[in-house]
Amino acid sequence: MMVVIRNDICYNQFINLMWEEEQANGAMGTSWDLALKRLFELAAQDFVELVLPEARYQRDASAEFVLADIPLLRELGALRADVVSACELAGKPVMVHLEFQSGPDARMAERLLLYNVLADQRYRCPVWSCVVYLRRCAAPLTPYQRELPNKKKVHEFHFLVLKLWDTPAAELLQSGRWGTLPLLPLTREGQRRELIVEMKRRLEQAGRYDLLAIGFLIAALAWAAAPASERQWLKEQFTMLADFIQELKQTDIYQMILEEGLKEGREKGLKEGRREERAERLNELRRMLVVMVSARFPELGELVREVAAGINEPAVLTELVVSVGLIQEGEQLRQRLVEQTNGRRRPSNGKIEHQEQ
Repeated sequence: MMVVIRNDICYNQFINLMWEEEQANGAMGTSWDLALKRLFELAAQDFVELVLPEARYQRDASAEFVLADIPLLRELGALRADVVSACELAGKPVMVHLEFQSGPDARMAERLLLYNVLADQRYRCPVWSCVVYLRRCAAPLTPYQRELPNKKKVHEFHFLVLKLWDTPAAELLQSGRWGTLPLLPLTREGQRRELIVEMKRRLEQAGRYDLLAIGFLIAALAWAAAPASERQWLKEQFTMLADFIQELKQTDIYQMILEEGLKEGREKGLKEGRREERAERLNELRRMLVVMVSARFPELGELVREVAAGINEPAVLTELVVSVGLIQEGEQLRQRLVEQTNGRRRPSNGKIEHQEQ
């Protein structure tokens, strides 16, 4: 018997709509990046062990390693490593650098080398670089070598290339790492129903609903080109999670979104030199709010876009994102959107307009 989840976010609609919107906008990489970065936040140690066994995760250094802040590199644009983590290996400090790729990049090896050298100079310890390919595409060869015309070697840079599409699912299943189970849909057997069922079963038994949410997001992205019957089956698996939402509220997803939004507003939003990062976070939250509202209440699509565009506080947007799934009536949500919009008024036609100054 299928259990219908009431009064909460329709995750299957949310994921489907998000994929369709990104496909239309030619920005498919966005959801992949967000999903994998979020997964690393939830399971940093498991990821570190996946690419560098026996290493121990210490802390995240990604936010402080922004290469565009280096004057000589500003002309290259906003260079940001996906994940840079301080770790320990055999009692000595090391850095682990991860790049998540959903498409080809002809200069990936050169980019990894640039990040590696600069991280080495900054942290004064060895840096292990790895590029994780999420979908089948051209990948660089390792090591990356540069030679003089007389064949004398100038560079020989070793890094790890992890092609998930070529990774047997059994490797992740046998590893005992909860944090890598959401990657199962990307493995060699990732298009098999029984693998999704096994991922769901294991993470439910472990009570890791936060990881399960990311796993279904990754599955939805990985199965985007699958037959309609397969995508429908995946949606049904999502809906059949009887205790999913209630358990989720007790764990990390809701609290993490809320806490990060508040933290962003308190610690990052007002700091000089972090305006670009704050703007990116605001856009991410606005996008999430619009997609979620549009999935549940399509008639409010235009309204929520206007409201979201006028909110400049991460905490306000985050609260709206969390509350969307709890509101039952469209009119109730309409009123909530209007109430949350400071310095604006709602005219008789139901649209939001700025007040005269």
